[in-house]
Amino acid sequence: MKKNRCEVFKMVSFGERLRLLREEQNFGQKEIGDLLSVSVSSIGKYESGERTPSPDTINKLADFFHVSADFLLGRSEVRESAEIILTRFNIGNGLPEEALKEFDEVKNYILHKYGKKQQS
Repeated sequence: MKKNRCEVFKMVSFGERLRLLREEQNFGQKEIGDLLSVSVSSIGKYESGERTPSPDTINKLADFFHVSADFLLGRSEVRESAEIILTRFNIGNGLPEEALKEFDEVKNYILHKYGKKQQS
């Protein structure tokens, strides 16, 4: 039985998430390294858990894969931050930080509420 993308990412480490995202988008380690100015060996060590990337590199990876840093670090199952979603739909321009936080809270509430119902 094939697992959906959400199931695959549950309970996996940073390195595993990085590898899954990279493979999902059909990139090799060298391509990611070249695009982010990180050595191939560093990408391999991140994926194997031998090395932890700097916060700057984590942010670059999150931006590159269009996911939140929290998702990449395994702190959230929500792939996209409120800012990414608002930008995608071109509705976040000029909104104050408080509005972005409220949008994020509403998004998380909806995902939590309906995610629970789907599991029942």
